[in-house]
Parts: sequence; structure tokens; C-alpha cells
Amino acid sequence: MLLALPASAQDAANFPAKPIEIVVQNAPGGASDIFARTLARSAEKVFGQPLVVVNRAGGGGAAQMAAVKASAPDGYTIGVNTLSHFTAMQTNLKGVFSPEDFSWIAMVQQDAHVLFVRADSPHETFAQFIEATKTGGKPVTAGGYGAVGSIANIATKLVIDSASVEMDWVSYDASTEAITGLLGGHIELAVANPGVVAEFAEAGRVRILGVLAEERSPTFPEVQTFAEQGYDADPEWQQIRGIYGPAGIPDGIKQKLADGLIEAMQSEEFQRYQEQSAITGTRFGPQEYAERVNSMIELARKGLEATGALSQ
Repeated sequence: MLLALPASAQDAANFPAKPIEIVVQNAPGGASDIFARTLARSAEKVFGQPLVVVNRAGGGGAAQMAAVKASAPDGYTIGVNTLSHFTAMQTNLKGVFSPEDFSWIAMVQQDAHVLFVRADSPHETFAQFIEATKTGGKPVTAGGYGAVGSIANIATKLVIDSASVEMDWVSYDASTEAITGLLGGHIELAVANPGVVAEFAEAGRVRILGVLAEERSPTFPEVQTFAEQGYDADPEWQQIRGIYGPAGIPDGIKQKLADGLIEAMQSEEFQRYQEQSAITGTRFGPQEYAERVNSMIELARKGLEATGALSQ
């Protein structure tokens, strides 16, 4: 006598039986959009179903998070999340969304931050830069993508605080605009992810002073991390990309999604994209990612407090 499988087990066994939507929080062409579209092409070959990217920009992530939260918990609507989702839950979207509103499926990327100056700067090292700042008696004029409380701003603030100097922040609408501001002399220190600044470093236009990460960047293997240089800035503060969905997705479907997406990331196209973007791939499935969410919320809280964007 054959026993019938529970409905959730049957659903997982047959999953996916139709296209999957990946909801992205920014407009076409953004970093998360490029990630989602590259992943979707590779994942279609794994799942045997199309993965359709849907852009829901607006509201500081609110439009995308609302769409994901309101979707059926069947695995057919998922979203891309970043560290910004965890800061938003404590600032502009506090009380609107919480981690419990979602299923955490997989954390698949980490993206470090690097701080840099113009190539013609007299400062060869971060220590020299800080010493000159202390001697001059003025705050560091630094800039990057986003306002106070943004991921780039927090990364810079953590490093600057560890060096015991003050900072004036100049916000830009894109990391490339911050680099233009640096080259134009409008700021003296800039922050970006390695993949964004690599071409400028290779062209001899900027000098990388340090990497905020636990390990050196493969893009700049000769550049020490700030920890190696003796600065106690939290190396966990890196941009991340993960996949999440509405609360209540069955465990079997979450695992099948995670396994399939991680398999898709091993494709030649996706690996080439990660290498060109200087992004580190990770492989945290549903259980590991869910366990990390609480630590990320705490990490985000500390970062926001450091910038004054969150009342302590």
C-alpha cells in the first residue's frame, strides 16, 4: 500500500511547475538587477522553468518588500535582499517590516568595501593619511554612494572612527560619481566596492588604502585589510546579496530553491560575472541564512548608531 505524501512534500517534489518571479528593489541596470538577471539565466537551466526578473523600485526598498511579503508562500515569488534591507527595517521602514515577515532562503554574495585616495595624493598608506588629518586638525572629507546611514557611509564611518578622527560625509547618487568627485578634488577620500573602483586603480588614477573585510580582496591582493593595519573596524560590514520570500514557504521548497540557485551560481556565465565584478560568492542555505539574520540586524543597528542615523 502506497502512502500519500503530505501536501508540502508533494509541492516540493514537483517544484517548480511554473515560472518563478525574482523581485528586485531597484531599476534595471543596478547591481541587484544585474545579479538577478545573470542568476536567472543560469537558474533556468537548473530548474527547467523561466525565472522572470520584476523591478519594483521605490520607497527605499518598501515597494519590493511589500510585493514579496504579500505574495503566496509557495516559492514562486522571491526577492533579492541586501544589507540595506536590514538597515531599512530599523530606520525608514521600522514597524512596517520585520525579519519575521519573510522566509530567508539563501545568502549568496558578499561585497567588501575599499577606501581610496587620488593617485597623486602624498599619502602612501592609510596611517599616513590619518596622521596628516590629525596634524591638519580638520575632519576627513569623505564620500560615497548614499546619504548618512547608507551602507557605504557606515563602512567609511566605522574605519574613520577606528582611527579616532572626525568625518564630513558627502553623498553621491552612485559610487562612480563619488570617484569623479574624488578625482575632481571635491573630496579627499572615497569608498566603493572593489569591482567599481578596479578600472580606476588599474589606470593609475586612484590609490587603494585599505580593505574592510576579513580577508584581502582578490582584486587588490597587495592591499592590506584595515585589521592587518591595526584598525578595529568591524570586517563583517560588507554588502551582501541574498534570496528571500514571504513567510511560510515550506522547508522543502526553500531548500530546493537554495540548492538550485547555488548550483546555478557555478555556471561559467555566473562565475565570469562574479570575477569581473570582484564579488565573493557564499553558500548559506535556509537554516544558515535564517540564523545569520539576527546577527545582521544587530550589525546594522551598530552601524546605524555609529553614524548617528539611529538613536542609541
